[in-house]
Amino acid sequence: MKSRILKTIMAGAFALTSLIVPVGSVYAEDEKPAVWLQISPVANRVTLNPGDELTYKMEVDNIGAKKFKFRVYAAPYSIANEAYEVNFSTETNRTQISRWVSFNQNADAKKDSEKDWKSEVTFEIEPDQRQEVEYKVSVPSDIPDGGQYATIFAESVPDSDATSTGVRTISRVGLILYGSTTGETIEKATISGFNMNTFMTSGKITAEADIANEGNTDFTASISMKIDKLVGGTVAEISNPYPVIPDSPTRHATLEWEDTPVFGIFSVHTTVNALDQTYEETKVVLILPVFIIIIMLILLTIIIAWLIILIRKRRAQKSRLIV
Repeated sequence: MKSRILKTIMAGAFALTSLIVPVGSVYAEDEKPAVWLQISPVANRVTLNPGDELTYKMEVDNIGAKKFKFRVYAAPYSIANEAYEVNFSTETNRTQISRWVSFNQNADAKKDSEKDWKSEVTFEIEPDQRQEVEYKVSVPSDIPDGGQYATIFAESVPDSDATSTGVRTISRVGLILYGSTTGETIEKATISGFNMNTFMTSGKITAEADIANEGNTDFTASISMKIDKLVGGTVAEISNPYPVIPDSPTRHATLEWEDTPVFGIFSVHTTVNALDQTYEETKVVLILPVFIIIIMLILLTIIIAWLIILIRKRRAQKSRLIV
């Protein structure tokens, strides 16, 4: 009986270790899309003085398989919620710059007098061709202090044949325009709501924090994690930037360790930085999958049952000796 119970325990332990195996993935290579745009640069920071006319250039590439038309225009860049989903339609006091942007339709013009400035322009582009687009920011004489934000979009225009069949393939890429006025700049950040689960049955080790911008210009916050084994060295160091726009909802920033294993005990040191504010905390995180808990409970039940049987057997033996 005793040997049978021990064999059962060993079999359960083997089943536990055999379940912890890496899982591989196979990815198929996608076919190159017919309509596919790329833009460079993806951001531009500009200083805004009242009455200035600032001229810049960007490049739009057709990395798709066919020729098509695309249009270029400016839209507001505002924040919709704590998850920092971007809104490209709602105008605020911080998106006025989207109305100050115009584009040169005559890309071949060498003289300023020959340039044709419009709020929206359209170009036709061949595969593997690059189109240079010139844009201008005409700053009014009376502007609010602080940051101004817009997105310059390059968006493919569906051809008439595609729309008649009901199939529309659209590619849209954007350049974020970060404007900063020369007036009074206020930089103020607040960090709150830090959270990290210390016991997990699945998922990824995650650090969360709320970052508020209480000033009038944007800044970039960051969250970093240093993950150590309880016995051993560092297994990972990760970080991520989080732009925070003024007059927007508090940003709920989340950082995940993508390579989190299915089982382990780790010491995680997290640092959140926003301007002159810093928050640091170290926590021990235990990852214990449900199937391991179940197997452990089964093994514990077997051990308890074996101990009970053993105790009863010894008591029975003592009773026989007394008799």
